[in-house]
Amino acid sequence: MRQTLTVRFHRAVKLGMLACVRLLQGFTVFRLLGAWLLKAGMGKRIGSGLTHPLYFASKAVQLCRGTGIEIGSLHRRLPLAANVLYLDMCTTTQLRSQYADDPRVDEIGQVHLVAKGGSYPFIDDNAFDFVASSHVLEHVANPPRQLQEWLRILRPGGIVYAIVPDMRFCFDRRRELTPLSHFVEEYERGETSISLEHYRDYIVNTNGEHGIDRDVSEERITRCFEAQVSIHVHTFTAESLRRFLDQFAPLLGFNLVYFEADELHLHFALRKR
Repeated sequence: MRQTLTVRFHRAVKLGMLACVRLLQGFTVFRLLGAWLLKAGMGKRIGSGLTHPLYFASKAVQLCRGTGIEIGSLHRRLPLAANVLYLDMCTTTQLRSQYADDPRVDEIGQVHLVAKGGSYPFIDDNAFDFVASSHVLEHVANPPRQLQEWLRILRPGGIVYAIVPDMRFCFDRRRELTPLSHFVEEYERGETSISLEHYRDYIVNTNGEHGIDRDVSEERITRCFEAQVSIHVHTFTAESLRRFLDQFAPLLGFNLVYFEADELHLHFALRKR
């Protein structure tokens, strides 16, 4: 009897180990498949637009629950299992007109809220459970003040989930890394517009990257500055972004609850205190 139980026990252990191996193999296949889908730019359709693959946004799906806002999603949204309003700087019609020559123009989703700048006076304090954005923070004139505004409209315990590019893996690679002192100065000044020097740096030092061929004359730089067209204002690496978040966490009142560097994409999540 004892020998029979022992045999059965060993069989159960072997079956359990085999199940674990198969689970790990399946997880590896899932990650590899997800990575391939991400590189292929494939995601599911949601409403009138496409979402990022679940592999790309799994932590956002986990953390962004309840009711919230996704900002600047344009043609590719996060596949959130939540009630989401979409905010952008223009209406859907205006965005589709602006990007009329882009082959992805038909994938631009419906915009619910419009804000020309980074301030949302039409939204109350503590209104939402989360604010999400992908490749938005690098476009704003004052990233610390933008985080402050996102946190303002969150309830205590709410989540800011953001993704920004690592300059080493995109057309920003020849530009200077934005120093932490620069962010501090902009925050203290309450900067609300992008400087001429930022435009000069971006237009000149990204020219020739990724097939970009543009007019880099001072006249064009000045026109872009006067119109405040959208550019990558600031640059980040994984290390500099961590220093940035550590610097402003006590001042803005958040805890860093997630950080992942995946080459180009730097993911982070902040929880409002």
